Amino acid sequence: MEFLSLEDWREKLYEASLDENIVILVEGKRDVKALNRLGIENIYPLQGKRFYDVLEDLETKLLVILLFDFDKQGEKILEKFFFILQREGIPVDTSFRNYLKNFDIEEIEHINKLFEKAP
Repeated sequence: MEFLSLEDWREKLYEASLDENIVILVEGKRDVKALNRLGIENIYPLQGKRFYDVLEDLETKLLVILLFDFDKQGEKILEKFFFILQREGIPVDTSFRNYLKNFDIEEIEHINKLFEKAP
């Protein structure tokens, strides 16, 4: 998916989050809070969950949007879940995360700073 601006990114993520068959997978509860402040729904935090429980919860979804941090840990989690979800036949979208790489944040929980700066 392509985005024309940061606001376009937010609007497309918001629209996707309204579909109960789409889930946004993040690392922790602070990521959930930050995205909720942008009006985003259907967010699933990994924190405190067993790997197989996550897979079981997501197996009926039509799409999983991976939105992990940009640090070394986030990259590892991204690789792992991208591979395993695809292997299980669950469609994965990384375009929202890839777009954020153009901005100066390392963690999803700091995403609101981008919108404070935006014109």
